[in-house]
Amino acid sequence: MLTNTLRVQVAGVLLALAAFAVVIELVRRRRLTEWQSIVWLAAAVAIGTFAVYRRLQFALAEVVGIYYPPVLILAAFVFGGLLILLLQSVALTRLEERNRRLAQDVALLRERLDRLEASRKVLPDAEDEP
Repeated sequence: MLTNTLRVQVAGVLLALAAFAVVIELVRRRRLTEWQSIVWLAAAVAIGTFAVYRRLQFALAEVVGIYYPPVLILAAFVFGGLLILLLQSVALTRLEERNRRLAQDVALLRERLDRLEASRKVLPDAEDEP
């Protein structure tokens, strides 16, 4: 029979491996960029590390001054979530800027094309008159 500690370690390792496999598959299918995958892979490594080396979790909690070590993991994942939100905000801002520039370029090209078409319509009419 598995002890409670061993169950937690096995579950943590399986969760880390599953997260790792999902991230790799998303990158392979081009649903996730390599840059974004780094954060998720780091989270999977952190899960696996804390699952295998539970004493590390207790030691880090003591260094930080947290009485209950699982709260350290929760705090780390909240911080990781905020980091992911920040990275997504940066990417969204960059895409908005590029989209605005593209829309402006299209508008300028459309206006230029309209002027060119208008000038071509005027020229043939002038040639028809004697």
